[in-house]
Amino acid sequence: MSQKLFSILILAVAMVLYACTSPPTGTIPPSPIPLQVSYSPYLTGIQDALQACTRELLQAAIFFEQVPGEHQSYSDPDLVIWWGDKPQEGEFAYPLNMDELVVITNPANPNQALNQTELSALFSGRIAHWTEISTLDQQVQVWNYPETNLMSALFSNVILGDRPMSRQALIAPTSQAMLESVSSDPGAIGFIPRSWITGDVQPIQIDPDLQKTLHKPLLALTSTEPTGELNALVACLQSGAGQSKLAEYYEKAE
Repeated sequence: MSQKLFSILILAVAMVLYACTSPPTGTIPPSPIPLQVSYSPYLTGIQDALQACTRELLQAAIFFEQVPGEHQSYSDPDLVIWWGDKPQEGEFAYPLNMDELVVITNPANPNQALNQTELSALFSGRIAHWTEISTLDQQVQVWNYPETNLMSALFSNVILGDRPMSRQALIAPTSQAMLESVSSDPGAIGFIPRSWITGDVQPIQIDPDLQKTLHKPLLALTSTEPTGELNALVACLQSGAGQSKLAEYYEKAE
């Protein structure tokens, strides 16, 4: 038998033996657990926190979307990140951080503080020109959020009481829109969560007791008691990588 024929025979035998051998079995990794999270477009830093938790929770696939509070569902998503006091619809609420509404004006405005009487008169429209209380020669332009927005309701209740918001108030659909609108108009006044404050606007000092009533929590809401990966996500937002990101924007929870 030639060397070439012998080599071919050896190869053929090896292929038969390999074909008869069962292939090695491996462990199939478990599929990631999908978690749906919704949050208001008035909040900032939430995407950063959720992305940090996505990297930390390898067994979870976290999907998130912005949903205005007035359209928020508490049963469809697994978790809702909420600004303000716990709503009646949310069964379980877990504190994450604290935030507060802050009155803002354009940096060109020389007024760095306003008392409650001035605030009420400005936001109700009874003061229409800044020269009534300031050296700023500008018409007052009030900015508000949609009436259904919880921040608008809170602010109006605290600052205006029974008085209505100015009929001349313009509406900002998001916190980003409020920031941009006030920063571009010397006569503008509005309010925004402190977590959104930048050097483009001027935060106004108001009475400390009044400011305290505008101090609200950031909550994680679930319709059922969280277990498994959902519980791990809440923990990540409270004390893990997610909390580290949230702490860049918000105060620690009380």
